[in-house]
Amino acid sequence: MTRRTDYLLRALVLALAAGVVGCKQQMGDQPYYKPYEPTDFFEDGRSNRPLERGVVHRGQYLDSDPLVTGLTPAEWGRFWARGDKKVDPAAAVAAEDRETSYGAPRFDPRQPGSPQVYVTEFPFEITAQDLDIGGRRFTAYCAMCHGPLGNGKGKIWERGYLKPTSFHTEPVEANEPADFGQINLGFSRGFWKWDVRIPMRDVPVGYYFEVITKGYGAMGSYAAQIKPADRWRIIAYVRALQLSQRAEVGQLPADVVGRINAGGNQP
Repeated sequence: MTRRTDYLLRALVLALAAGVVGCKQQMGDQPYYKPYEPTDFFEDGRSNRPLERGVVHRGQYLDSDPLVTGLTPAEWGRFWARGDKKVDPAAAVAAEDRETSYGAPRFDPRQPGSPQVYVTEFPFEITAQDLDIGGRRFTAYCAMCHGPLGNGKGKIWERGYLKPTSFHTEPVEANEPADFGQINLGFSRGFWKWDVRIPMRDVPVGYYFEVITKGYGAMGSYAAQIKPADRWRIIAYVRALQLSQRAEVGQLPADVVGRINAGGNQP
């Protein structure tokens, strides 16, 4: 064996040995930060980095789209601008700078000149098929608390839990109370917290969307269970329920009047 061959063999053995040592390393031994572990690398000391403002993943709706926010473009502009301000938590916050969250509106949408926080129109045209889907989603996710008529008398209420807000300002069943404490039947509790007394039938549809998305009071968020388009379909169905309890017979089609007069037994 020549000296050159001996040198090459030694080098090969060393290379193989290094490779074997490398194979024994565990993936769990990588030099990464554990959750909530601090770091000196970034100025704020956080190792888990927040996304840059405006970053979206592929296929995600833009946060400024009323379809996924229920907010008006003007309100989203104010919301976005406030994100650039450094707020002193100890300082008083003006009403126009308060965040919109968890069913806490700030202005009466019926007052002329009042800032319009929530959209008042649906982001897409509602069809009979949309109402059908909305009705089925309402039955699956909402009726157990709000009741099939939307008057807050669902199965949860029957078992002694807090009665949800009725969507109607007039009783739709016998012996139904006309008020709930200081809040009259069918008036928004979220708006009432801001000293605005407004019936649920006059509440903007965008407010309904925000409550479904974020939750309010004892109601949790349904954002994970109900996709945005179906939330709007549920709201459309709620509007249909509200209309059904105060509709004039003369405004109904003749075939519907016939079914009502027949006791609803006709196919």
